[in-house]
Amino acid sequence: MKRRGKAAFLSDGVLVVDKPDGPTSHDVVERLRRRFRPAKLGHTGTLDPFATGVLVLAFNRATRMASLLGAGKKVYAGVVSLGTATDTGDPTGQVTATAPVPEISPERAAAALAALEGERQQAPPAYSAAKLNGKPLYAYARKGVAVEKPARSISVGRTKLVALSPGEIAFELTCSRGTYVRSLAEDLARDLGTVGHLKELRRVASAPFALAEAVGLDEALDLSPAQLAGRLIGLSQALERAGLPGVEVDLDTAWQLRQGMILPRETFMTPGAGQAKGAFRVLTPEGELVAVLRWLEPGERRPGRDYENIRVFPEQEPGELDEQTSASAMGAE
Repeated sequence: MKRRGKAAFLSDGVLVVDKPDGPTSHDVVERLRRRFRPAKLGHTGTLDPFATGVLVLAFNRATRMASLLGAGKKVYAGVVSLGTATDTGDPTGQVTATAPVPEISPERAAAALAALEGERQQAPPAYSAAKLNGKPLYAYARKGVAVEKPARSISVGRTKLVALSPGEIAFELTCSRGTYVRSLAEDLARDLGTVGHLKELRRVASAPFALAEAVGLDEALDLSPAQLAGRLIGLSQALERAGLPGVEVDLDTAWQLRQGMILPRETFMTPGAGQAKGAFRVLTPEGELVAVLRWLEPGERRPGRDYENIRVFPEQEPGELDEQTSASAMGAE
C-alpha cells in the first residue's frame, strides 16, 4: 500500500469551489489533495457529476466541522426536460420511458412548482451515493439489484418559475440538506401529466456560502499554497457564518476545557443572551478557537452536565500560525 507523504498544507478553513460539469465531488477533492497535500480535506455535501456550482471544501481541522458547515439551506437553479424519463433521473442515464407533453401554461407550471413546497418524505433514488449496508445505492443499481432505503423528511422552501419553453421548465428552489432535486423533477413532471428528468442543475448557494465567493476548480488548482491559504474562510469565521455564536473565556477556563473538565453552565452563559440552545464556539480573548460545544436539550441533560463536546481543539503553540503559513507557502507543485 502506498503511504501518503507528509502534509504540506496546514491551514484550516473553508474554500468555496464552483464545481464544473463532469467530475464527481470526490474527484474535485482528490485533485486538490494531490495539488496541495493537506493533512485532511473533504466536502460538506455532494454534487452529482452533471451538476455544477457551490461545493464547500473543508481543509484540515475544518473537516471535523463538516456536518455543521453543511447543514444550511441549499439554493438551486435547474431545468426539467419533459417527455423523457431516465433511470438516473438526470441526463447521464438510459431512457426508461417516454410520454406526450401536454400544453402547459406558465400559471400551471408555477402552480406545480409551488405544490412541491413544504415538508415531505423522500427516499434516495436508486442511483445515489446514499449508503445501505456500507455500499452506495448506485453500486446495487449498476448490478441490477433492486434495494430500497427508507424515506426521510425533507423541506422545500421557495420555488420560482424562471422560464417555460416547449418541453422544458427552468426553475429555482430552496431546500433542506439531503434533498434530491432529481426526484423533485420527476414529481413535477408527474404532476404535469407526463414524465421527465432533471436536465441541468446548478447549486447557487449552500448557506451560508454562495456562488459569488466561489473560485473555479482550474483557478483553485493554479493558486500557490500561500494564495490558497489567503482564500480560505477561517474555521471560526465559517462557523460564525453558519450561525454558531461565540463565547469568550479566559485562558484558565480554556485550559480546563482542553483538559476534559466539565465546567458549570454559567461558564458559557452571556448575560442577556436568552435561552441557551444549539451549538456554539468557545474562544480565548485573542480569538483562538478552543472548542465547539452544544447545549443539551432538557431530556438529554444529566446531573452537572448541560452541554456536550462536539470538538475540543488543542492549544496552538506560540508562533504556530506563522509556522503554518510558512509551511503552506512551501507546498508541492
